[in-house]
Amino acid sequence: MSERVVWIVEYDIPVEPASKRRAFYRAVHKELKAKKIKWKWTGRSVIITPKKELAQTIHELAKQYGESHLYKATKA
Repeated sequence: MSERVVWIVEYDIPVEPASKRRAFYRAVHKELKAKKIKWKWTGRSVIITPKKELAQTIHELAKQYGESHLYKATKA
């Protein structure tokens, strides 16, 4: 069985001020729309994707509004 790479973005955007959180989600939606990527949010502050570019984009945006960690993992 082959392994495949996935990218995990774990982010923490502060609850207050709420405007910061809203600005983060607006920025992410704008990026996704520009790249024609459809995405469903889980609300768990974790994103798992096989797309490195998407993971890096969300990671960089999250760092502007809070904290973020980017991990590379293999999925069997």
